[in-house]
Amino acid sequence: MTYKAVYHRFVSAFAVLTLLAFAAPGYAGMQSHAFATHRVVVQISNGSAQEQELVLANAANVLKYFGPTKLQMEIVAFGPGMRLLLKNNVHAKMIQSLHAEGVEFAACHNTMMKMHLTKADLNPVAHVVPGGVIEIMRRESEGWNYIRP
Repeated sequence: MTYKAVYHRFVSAFAVLTLLAFAAPGYAGMQSHAFATHRVVVQISNGSAQEQELVLANAANVLKYFGPTKLQMEIVAFGPGMRLLLKNNVHAKMIQSLHAEGVEFAACHNTMMKMHLTKADLNPVAHVVPGGVIEIMRRESEGWNYIRP
């Protein structure tokens, strides 16, 4: 086998393992919501402070209405919306509070690559998904309600 063939096999194997690590069911950090009767995925793709506040306020309102035991919610950030999940974001305390009530925060790996971000740049409660749009599609295919404020 030539060096080029070995190299391509190695790169292919690495790519497959990377995808499996990111796409495995039950992403690391995801909480179990066995008794949830409502499941909601919320998109944040706008980087404005107003949009961030709106998304977090909507999440808090839905959580208050249904309660943390009846609701499973994931806020998915991609594109300019990734700013919400940066560890120095002004809303870090609100994010922490929502997370303590069971709200999950997903960061788009594709956006992270484009913005040259690592997991260390993110709020510690955020988990990384392969793609924000892909995560929303996956959740919708599982019957989740989709909200884009």
